[in-house]
Amino acid sequence: MKKLRTIKFKIMKTIKRILLLVITILSISTITAQEESKATFDIGVDFASRYVWRGLEFSDSPAVQPYAEYNSGNFTLGIWASYETGGQVVGQEFDFYASYAIGAVSLGFTDYAFPVDGESDGYFQLKNHIGEATISFDGVEKFPLTFMVGVNVYNDDGNSVYTELGFPLKIGKTELSAFVGAGNEIYSVDGDFKVTNFGITASKEIKMTDSFSLGVSTSAIFNPDTEDAYLVFLISI
Repeated sequence: MKKLRTIKFKIMKTIKRILLLVITILSISTITAQEESKATFDIGVDFASRYVWRGLEFSDSPAVQPYAEYNSGNFTLGIWASYETGGQVVGQEFDFYASYAIGAVSLGFTDYAFPVDGESDGYFQLKNHIGEATISFDGVEKFPLTFMVGVNVYNDDGNSVYTELGFPLKIGKTELSAFVGAGNEIYSVDGDFKVTNFGITASKEIKMTDSFSLGVSTSAIFNPDTEDAYLVFLISI
């Protein structure tokens, strides 16, 4: 009888340990899931020696580019702007963007607007905006190539298309990204679909303090269609 009670006690003790382990695992899983889905909000600013986008020059002087971004799970919503510090009016831009990631694939939309200094910028007139829908593949470990396609869906009669292929590399602490892009209509001189943007970007984080790092990058950009070449330096805070 005593032996039976001892066996029952050991069984109950083992069951309690198993239940405690299961509860602990479930608790950790719940906390991890909550942390992964936690919403984040980030603000910052980039200082670019020149604003060059998809092989096209949008300023002939340094530009200040502030941004704010909200992330929740797979959803991203943000605003971004570029204000050049010198002469051309064309360098002013103010964009809203949103995207949703499904694994390595992201669906996105950007509203581009171009305010004009010293005049009524007409921001609330839709004719001064261009909307672009995008789909992109962000690469995976076994297939690191990235690819995106963007199509202008309003205020562009030609519905311009832009595509870009990228390949990431790494040398020491420096990350490299080679890219080649092609587009038609507003992206090329004669409107035909052509390679308008290729080059390489090198970027790295410079640790300033235990809690603050400075991001720097340099991009060599070539546009064979316009026969232009740029070397752009950027600091991210």
